[in-house]
Amino acid sequence: MTPFNLNHQVAVVTGGAVNIGRGIAQGLSQAGAKVIIGYHSHQEEAKALAKELDGSEAIYLDVTNPESVVTAFETVASNYGGTDILVNNSGIFSLAPQAELPIEDWDRLFEVNARGIFLCARAAAAQMQQRLGGSIINISSINAHHPGFGNTAHYDASKGAVTAYTRSLAAELAPSRIRVNAIAPGLIDSEALREHFPELVTMVEQRTPLHQLGTAEDVAHSAIFLASRAAAHITGTTIVVDGGYLLS
Repeated sequence: MTPFNLNHQVAVVTGGAVNIGRGIAQGLSQAGAKVIIGYHSHQEEAKALAKELDGSEAIYLDVTNPESVVTAFETVASNYGGTDILVNNSGIFSLAPQAELPIEDWDRLFEVNARGIFLCARAAAAQMQQRLGGSIINISSINAHHPGFGNTAHYDASKGAVTAYTRSLAAELAPSRIRVNAIAPGLIDSEALREHFPELVTMVEQRTPLHQLGTAEDVAHSAIFLASRAAAHITGTTIVVDGGYLLS
């Protein structure tokens, strides 16, 4: 076995049907894990991906709803014995000047991006303690470390909360041999991004030392590493996947 082999591991990926989540689900599956694809609003995509990935299953999961979270993780325990890997990927994004941001939008963004991570981490950790260890991976953002591209203070704050929570939870769960880390992606390439924000894409490509945007696969590779035995002595850290953007 290589240190990156995830055979016999059960992985839950929230928001796993599209974009970064889809790439992570594919990567973990290719590394040998049984992947549970949590979806909220992309049922068709989640079920199609589950069919594509051997041994995978798509389950409904509203990360903001405590009852939904409990039900989803009870299903994982019933069908697969419990959770070994959790990738907290669900998140939302919006642009607005703070003077014009509705309070409801602030609350909703923190409800998904921060509260959702807490609810899922708590449910997964309870199962990991019974399985004598595990790995929790929270998807943050480089915006937690550097101001975004304008009108994103609310989003940046939510991702800063993710980074702080990751460090504190890592210390709390270390005695149970549960590792907690984060991944902070930069701008991730997609057709929609290039269609709707071409000037932003050009600016980031020019400013990034590697002169290219990241891909979902790039983030997936970091997730595989953090979930694997290769990262057995790593907890409480954040891997930045941004092509060097924060260096500029």
